Amino acid sequence: MSKVERLKKMGLLTIGILAFQLAYSQNNYISGYVVKNKTDTLYGFVNYRNWKNNPDNIKFKANMDDKPISFKPTDITEFQVEGEIYVSGIIHIEVSPLQTNDLKEESEINIRVDTAFLQTLYQGEKSLYFYKNSKSKENFYIKQDSAFSLLEYKRYLRQQDGKRVISENKNYLGQLAFYLNDCKTINRKIEKTSYNQKDLLELFQYYYKCSSSAISFQKEFEKSHMEIGVLAGLSSTSLSFSSYNFDYLVKTKFNSSVNFSSGVFFDLVLPRNQGKWSINNEILFSTYKVKTNYEKSGYYSVINSQIGYSYLKINNLLRFKYPIGHLFIFLNGGISNGLSISETNNRIEESSLEPTKILLEDRVLYETRKLEQGLIVGTGIKYNRLSFEVRYENGNGMSKYRSLKSSTKRYFLLLGYRF
Repeated sequence: MSKVERLKKMGLLTIGILAFQLAYSQNNYISGYVVKNKTDTLYGFVNYRNWKNNPDNIKFKANMDDKPISFKPTDITEFQVEGEIYVSGIIHIEVSPLQTNDLKEESEINIRVDTAFLQTLYQGEKSLYFYKNSKSKENFYIKQDSAFSLLEYKRYLRQQDGKRVISENKNYLGQLAFYLNDCKTINRKIEKTSYNQKDLLELFQYYYKCSSSAISFQKEFEKSHMEIGVLAGLSSTSLSFSSYNFDYLVKTKFNSSVNFSSGVFFDLVLPRNQGKWSINNEILFSTYKVKTNYEKSGYYSVINSQIGYSYLKINNLLRFKYPIGHLFIFLNGGISNGLSISETNNRIEESSLEPTKILLEDRVLYETRKLEQGLIVGTGIKYNRLSFEVRYENGNGMSKYRSLKSSTKRYFLLLGYRF
């Protein structure tokens, strides 16, 4: 087995072993409490998942060594963890289709009754709550007396000038105007409020400044954040060609090239879901140089070809990270665009015709492109500021000939450090 193959397999094996060993630690118990009733509050640890959709149940431990207890919305009235408060209640859920292609010509609100955990966004004299189901449909609620009232909103289709157009049932605007009517200047703000968490949080913030009412809890709006760092490691590159001619490239095998790679990354981490999803953008330096020998049958000649490129690559990747305690195992995939900044492109043909030898120097390829494009997949682990990744990239090489297709295959072992 070659050193290159050992390098590839060692990297993949390392990831596999770590993933297997860490699979037993998929919980994330953080200090919190659950409220069973007005006089019974249990303090301990809640398995916190930074839920993108509201949870159907939670796991709780009074002590870390205890077995977890599962609570549903019918079992408790409230729980708190990591600065988030969820309350249980019987609610109306608007369940009309979300996607534009599924909309119908029905403006009426479509209701289903359920008992669920609502996330508290504002709690005080006027309160705001949020519920997102497994289909990512968002519903918002206000509290009147002891009941949760759905802020009604729906997208639907209607006929206009013989065409079907998208329209909106915005009953929530009237509900908010009545609910927040002790602020005399709020109506203009309400008219500009869309049915989303950002706008509604801003509206309630405006209300509390206007009314000087007391706030007992306020949920901060979560934003995307950028993580910046550096990458360094090894790359293993192989080059191949396919064609009905160009025998000196097609009917031969280039050696693999192991080289150093380095770069910087800008990882845009999306909010919620424990930062599982991010858009990872990189500027990466990658280089290779390969060579081969091709013997012309019957011509007593050998063609020595050498091809090498250095690229400045811009990689755009979608990354999914899975939390395991303080560690993340991640998968990513995306595209690469590499701009050539240096080129090696030469061949020497050596002919032996006794009693003379002839050496001819030339380019391997006359028509080459500066931009190489490729597809990337990778997997790795992240711990605090450090990361380790095994990555595969398939690129389209440098050939501009229609009759000659080039292909590059690269394996990377990369260490990363976040500032």
